[in-house]
Amino acid sequence: MDYKKQERAEEIEQLESKIIDKQTEFETLSKRIQNFDKGTASLLQMQNVLENAPEYQLPEPQGFMTAKSYKSKIVEPLVKRLKSLIKTLMVRCFQAIDDYQRLNQTNASLYRSNERIKSQNEQLTADNNRLREEAKDYKLLRKVFGSKQIDSLLEQARQSKQRGTRFRNKENER
Repeated sequence: MDYKKQERAEEIEQLESKIIDKQTEFETLSKRIQNFDKGTASLLQMQNVLENAPEYQLPEPQGFMTAKSYKSKIVEPLVKRLKSLIKTLMVRCFQAIDDYQRLNQTNASLYRSNERIKSQNEQLTADNNRLREEAKDYKLLRKVFGSKQIDSLLEQARQSKQRGTRFRNKENER
């Protein structure tokens, strides 16, 4: 019964871990969707500004205006504003690329760390299961032979081991 309870408890822990992982994944995807929606809205707003804002529109030349004065008074300032906008967008684009690369490196590092921890966890789980079985055997021996007799045998084994260690140490000293 205890073994079944322990197995069920382990299964519950594993399922809870999976639930937490899925919740984290869901939250991440929700944030990505929100960011995508914000980006789409920002892009539409930028598109609307570029199409309709008067500072980005090329007005009709005024009557009796020369091409040179039209160029210097209207076209050149508009081109400067557009160049400034393009520079700003390029800087943001390069920052986004840099952020993406840094996040990619961090993600790769975390993935490797996670794989290493998974491996350690599997090893520790196997060790834990093996030790549980040994503990069950030990408890069974205690029930069958009695605690006093098992304690006596353990004490004899420890003393024998200590004598063997002392003997080896003395031989190494010679």
